[in-house]
Amino acid sequence: MQFIPSALLLLFAVTFFCIWLIERQRRQFLLFALSFLAFAVATFMQFALWPSDIGYNTIMTSTLYSAGPLLLVEGVLARSGKSIPRGEHAAWFAAIVGTLLYFYYVENDLQVRVYVLNLGMAFIFLSGVWKIRQQMRGGVLDRAVLWLLFGLAATFIVRTLLTGSSVPKDNIPEFFQSDFWIWAQLTMSVLGVAMGLGLLVVASADVILALKAERDSDPLTGLLNRRGLQGRAPRLLALGRRRPLSIVACDIDSFKSINDRFGHGAGDAVLQTFARIVKAQMRAGDVAARTGGEEFVIVMKDAPVGDAFTLAERLRRMIADTRFAGLPADFAVTCSFGIAAFHGGEGLWDAIGRADKILYAAKRAGRNRTFAEGLQLPNAA
Repeated sequence: MQFIPSALLLLFAVTFFCIWLIERQRRQFLLFALSFLAFAVATFMQFALWPSDIGYNTIMTSTLYSAGPLLLVEGVLARSGKSIPRGEHAAWFAAIVGTLLYFYYVENDLQVRVYVLNLGMAFIFLSGVWKIRQQMRGGVLDRAVLWLLFGLAATFIVRTLLTGSSVPKDNIPEFFQSDFWIWAQLTMSVLGVAMGLGLLVVASADVILALKAERDSDPLTGLLNRRGLQGRAPRLLALGRRRPLSIVACDIDSFKSINDRFGHGAGDAVLQTFARIVKAQMRAGDVAARTGGEEFVIVMKDAPVGDAFTLAERLRRMIADTRFAGLPADFAVTCSFGIAAFHGGEGLWDAIGRADKILYAAKRAGRNRTFAEGLQLPNAA
């Protein structure tokens, strides 16, 4: 029975390793697997008292127990493209392992070693919470990961403070009979399962959301595709019934001639650069999509037509002033815009259709222009 925690931890290590074999680009799965493996081996060595020499056992288990939370925190950080500096890794190992060795070889005190190891692991988890604290403003998954780490740290702290005094100063047989050891075995099983299941849920959701984002995104520009824009239609329509919503339709002028004269590689570079400029100028909450070959739509929330006109004009001038890779230095790429206000009760594509009609009026007027519903002021570069 005493090896149940080790078996459960090993099971999660194998599970995460198998997931990593399928999703190798997601480094966090391998880190989670290594973390659970470190905890599994450490608990087995401690429960089996192997090696039997307490000094060697202390060195090996304290190293593994330090690696477990560090790898777990590293995996959590990897989800958001962050990592723990190597120097910080070394500092944690030196502080925890070094202190434990001191309180075995210099001043032999088992109780102090218990406090140092368990509180040390708790503070590693808390350091991870601090590093991802901005995720409290993120999505449900981000907040869930943060609270998982915080709960793990709190459990280590509370358990150690409540039962640590039951640990003898230097009596290994009594240690295995102490309240601390009994609760350690219980909480290791419960925490191992809770953390493993929690991370599995997060990992599964991450994969599903990534697949959904890939399905809804245009691979060339990184903007939404038509399906992605349609998926956001209900939320946009609900918003448009309460606040002003503007639809900006855009078309790159004479794009077919760019492909014909300079090749599709140059045309792709134009689309990618155009998309980068659009994303850089969009406000938080605005939505942009590539709806056709050289056709784009921007949905602007809390924006009357006049505000959308200002953005479109800024984009139009920036595009005209940009020099694109693969094109001659004196070749100017231009684009035209049509803007319509969303009317409550209509569908999103109905509003986009009206913006398209305004856009083509701008193109018929000579291209490189922005026309807007109710404004329709012809302008040129």
